[in-house]
Amino acid sequence: MENEELSKIIARIEKLEKAAFGAGGAKTQEQKKNIASIGNTNFSLNERAFVKRYASKKSGPEKFTILLAHLVCGNVDKEIEISEITKHWSKMSAKNLLGKFNRFYSNDAKTKGWVDSKKRGSYKLTKEWENAL
Repeated sequence: MENEELSKIIARIEKLEKAAFGAGGAKTQEQKKNIASIGNTNFSLNERAFVKRYASKKSGPEKFTILLAHLVCGNVDKEIEISEITKHWSKMSAKNLLGKFNRFYSNDAKTKGWVDSKKRGSYKLTKEWENAL
């Protein structure tokens, strides 16, 4: 390869990296650590489509975890109030989506290690949340 071609390729790669990672550059190691491994989970889906795709035929605690995962986009450091979760849940109470909310779901999800609650009424994901999928 000629030097000129190599320079063009490098310029194209830098342009693509800027488009992919934004002006702020790539995420830091700390930011990468804070986001749970998301595999093939598509957080860009709207809320109802996300729930229908990942939470159908799941138990209540699994549905709770999956809804929480969508609300925080897989970020294990972000906390959400239970009132916010129930508000979103009530918008999808059809039987083919989430059904009726029960406070036991959050407790059982915590017992299974998918979510954690450092302060009363506030929940966040753990690194184990994908086991609910």
